[in-house]
Amino acid sequence: MTSPLRSERDAWHATARRSARSRFRTRWLAFAGMVGAILLVWGLWVSGVFTGPVPLPATQVNAPVDRNDWAMAGRDAAHTAAAPFHGGFEGEELWRLEARHPLPAAPAVSGGQLFLGTGDNRLVAMDSASGDVLWERRISSVTVTAPAVTQGAVYVAVRDGRLLALDRREGAELWSFQADSSSFASPTVYQGVVYAGSWNGTLYAVDAQTGEQLWTFRAEGSIVAPPAFQGDLMALATDDGLVYVIDLITGKKRLIFDTVNALAESPVFTGDYFLIGTGRGRLAAIDWTRLEYPLERALRSWRQQFFIWGLQPEPPLPKGLVWGRVLSRDSALSGPAVLDGVAYAASRDGRLHALSIADGTLLWEYDTGALIHSAPAAAGRSVYIGNDAGEVHVIDRATGEPVRIIQAGIPVSSRIVLTERRLYVTSGEAGTLIALR
Repeated sequence: MTSPLRSERDAWHATARRSARSRFRTRWLAFAGMVGAILLVWGLWVSGVFTGPVPLPATQVNAPVDRNDWAMAGRDAAHTAAAPFHGGFEGEELWRLEARHPLPAAPAVSGGQLFLGTGDNRLVAMDSASGDVLWERRISSVTVTAPAVTQGAVYVAVRDGRLLALDRREGAELWSFQADSSSFASPTVYQGVVYAGSWNGTLYAVDAQTGEQLWTFRAEGSIVAPPAFQGDLMALATDDGLVYVIDLITGKKRLIFDTVNALAESPVFTGDYFLIGTGRGRLAAIDWTRLEYPLERALRSWRQQFFIWGLQPEPPLPKGLVWGRVLSRDSALSGPAVLDGVAYAASRDGRLHALSIADGTLLWEYDTGALIHSAPAAAGRSVYIGNDAGEVHVIDRATGEPVRIIQAGIPVSSRIVLTERRLYVTSGEAGTLIALR
């Protein structure tokens, strides 16, 4: 028979244990709630909820994309390098510029004018039809990138970190902006803002009319290619292999995609994806609609380490990856041209590849027979690519068969620039620009 004293003691202990468990549960829930609240607040801060919108520009000016415009690198804000006409160029030379100095990048063409930076610190404006020089302007340092043009101005990123806005009619300086580091990326004009990247990883958003800094974004690596735009989003690639998807309303990142390869080309927006070519011959399609949540990248890095240690059977897939295809294991891949659901990318080994954007299926390959240091451009039924042998190959987009091979006679170092009436071929080392029709 149990004594009353023992029963009372057992009951007291049971009550104490229940009370202790209840206190522990309460404290644990409070701790978990506090951690959750901290993560929520941090996530909202990272996503830009607490920062508010970035300052608005004075205008909504854009680079023109008419049939006779190739007004900035990649032709349009999405960097599709595709034009809405049928081409049909025969290859007849109209005029030639011998600059006597290297031409680091392709020209920009708009409204009957052509703008070109030279290796001896000049920006040259020419009549795009005749090749006559309209004006020249000496600048503070060499520009190694293509200019960007609007209806009233031409924007130039200079290697010493200056971003210049010049009157396109006479070359007079409208404003000058000084970045904190050297510039090796072409400027892009989008909705009233000039975006210019720098070597130290800072992207500057500058008012296209006033030259005032609106906001900045800091990346981990150097910016050596211009960003691409679609709607309220920007895709920015850095040389350490990262691509950032940035919200243009808040200036905050939505997603970071790690290609694990060096990048020197711009992303290309196409619908719900953006495409990126890497230094190891790989083309990837990324779903930009995917959001990156707080700590997700760190957790993925740990999972990658677990795979290296043999604690996880497969490496984690980068968030947003739709497909990736290795097109050349031994050479870098150019930035693609995109038209009608097909991507065209060139590898340094001389081949041009056509892939379905939907699933990455290889549709055809074409060998130009010489090394390629340029990038493709598409128009109508054809895609154009230049090689080191001085040839411009015009290829049927549907079949991959050659339509014509134009003998330019100079190694082609930059993407072919297409307008409705003319195509322009640039040879950086030779310092030559040729207009053909």
